[in-house]
Amino acid sequence: MLLRLGLVVRRLPAPQPCLSRRRALLLVILSLFFRRSPCPSFWRCNISSSAPLRAPPVARKVPWELEEHGDVRVDDYYWLRDDNRSDPAVLAHLRAENDYTVALMSDAKELEGEIFAEMRARIKEDDIEVPLREGNYYYYERTLTGKEYTQHCRRLVPIDGPITVHDVMPTGPDAPAEHIILDENVKAEGHDYYCIRAFEVSPSGKLVAYAEDTKGDEIYTVFVIDAESGQYVGQPLKGITSDIGWAGDDILVYITMDSIFRSDKVWLHNLGSDQSHDICLYHEKDDMFSLGLQASESEQYLFVQSGSADTNFVFYLDLSNQSKELVPLTPRVYGIDTEASHRGNHFYITRRSEEFYNSELVACPLDNITDTTVLIPHRGSVKIQGFQLFENHIAVYERENGVPKVIVYRLPATGESFGQLQGGQAIDFVDPAYAVEPGPSQFHSNVIRFYYSSMRTPHSVFDYDMDTCVSVLKNNDTDLGGFNPSNYVMERKWATASDWTQIPISILYRKDMVKLNGSDPVLLDGYGSYEECVDPGFSGSIFSLVDRGFIYAIAHIRGGGEMGRKWYEDGKLLKKKNTFTDFIACAEHLIENKYCSRETLCIQGRSAGGLLIGAVLNMRPDLFKAALLGCHLWMFSQLCLTQLSR
Repeated sequence: MLLRLGLVVRRLPAPQPCLSRRRALLLVILSLFFRRSPCPSFWRCNISSSAPLRAPPVARKVPWELEEHGDVRVDDYYWLRDDNRSDPAVLAHLRAENDYTVALMSDAKELEGEIFAEMRARIKEDDIEVPLREGNYYYYERTLTGKEYTQHCRRLVPIDGPITVHDVMPTGPDAPAEHIILDENVKAEGHDYYCIRAFEVSPSGKLVAYAEDTKGDEIYTVFVIDAESGQYVGQPLKGITSDIGWAGDDILVYITMDSIFRSDKVWLHNLGSDQSHDICLYHEKDDMFSLGLQASESEQYLFVQSGSADTNFVFYLDLSNQSKELVPLTPRVYGIDTEASHRGNHFYITRRSEEFYNSELVACPLDNITDTTVLIPHRGSVKIQGFQLFENHIAVYERENGVPKVIVYRLPATGESFGQLQGGQAIDFVDPAYAVEPGPSQFHSNVIRFYYSSMRTPHSVFDYDMDTCVSVLKNNDTDLGGFNPSNYVMERKWATASDWTQIPISILYRKDMVKLNGSDPVLLDGYGSYEECVDPGFSGSIFSLVDRGFIYAIAHIRGGGEMGRKWYEDGKLLKKKNTFTDFIACAEHLIENKYCSRETLCIQGRSAGGLLIGAVLNMRPDLFKAALLGCHLWMFSQLCLTQLSR
């Protein structure tokens, strides 16, 4: 097998002319690896070259002994570790790898340009996101043709009144003028890298705090500006994370990191004062825990979360309290994971434990946090992923049978007693499988905004009236270079794993381009780690493959969170092998059901998915035609070294 730059291609005893096919297949995978564009099926590519492949560079072996806990192991490639990116030998090897790739792909430049043009045609560069009405303004972001970055804008709301699903920001000569609060294109001038990760408007709407990174190291500088004039207010806050929140019109709360880039301290900053005078509200000294910051939908509390892999506990900051002190809300108990928000005179908390592994939803009075009422009990087949609070409603985001759901409940008036929630209304979706995520919504309204897409449904924004159950499409990506969803078929299938567990597979193909007789090429994607849910949302880039006859499939394997908490637990630690055998079962299912053959099956995985692909290639090298390991496996070895040293 050939393994270079994350590419794996099985060597076949084929005559020399078949090298052009192999180069085309490499272009398919290489394009995906660099996120530039997917590309055509290897037998439909117009590439002709019979030039022999030159020998790939091979990293030399230099034995290096590593000892931890009395155990000695030898790493022949430890010399490739170069934290400062300056070792001449390492740089020389990387240059050789890059030169080899350029030579290998030299006869595919025309095809690469063709596919890049397709990708570009699917992107609407001059675009405006759906405005969010907040206070006296509509807030939105705009992108411009030929510009790389975003403009942050707002317009006055001309007529006061309740927010409805039919609310539309007025434009045109008679509408209030657009005001550009911040133009990232201007701020980015003179920087090789530029990113704004947080953009927070103060409660009065007069100030904006934003977190800026100009190096790509995710260490941010926070600036506060006047929302109208753009003038800086006070001094910038340096060396912090992008977790920031307003604790009033003149107070910011932010989080900093320690020497290993772990979020470990929460700070309070008064505008106009020097950062050196800021107050540390909490220091998390356990290096297994990291901190996060979240505002309640009611904008009356900030919540600080300290979490590890299995434990999460919460503090709250009452913004109406002049003392500005963090108060414990949920206890620090190993194996208990909690998240919280606020409405009226109650805190609302999701709570997960070994017993309630898919979480339960409870509420407790502000003045008696130990007196909890179960609103939604734990269910073995339904996982509570999160919730969104409103003045009169709660929207609960769940997962059942591998599919996300949104259930809306009407809440009793503040001050009234309540118990287990009843009569929840599920929002209807049209596809058999899809991706749905909460959008920014207004607490004092009955409208919830969510983002929706599927493998054949472009990214869409909906506003849903929680009283009338009316859903209104506010925007979707229609400018996709002639894209027509009716040309495509999306399926949900189930593969049988080695222990008889049923593994869901999401499948997409163009109905006039496939034969479904085992001859079609398939790209099978997988991840299966960290309880991440790889939902089958829309990806415009994949259609450069699908429109040339590829079938695209996602294996929702154990280790992910698609089927609930147990799905994750059954794919980690001593059960990690299930992740790999599940993926193999999905591949075998596709072959047995004539979606492809071993000669036409390509696989890919990125980040932790790279570990997956490396494992299945070793377990079943006979099963796959080509593979992409879209990560540096070095990351995993360093993670192991870090954990072993503890």
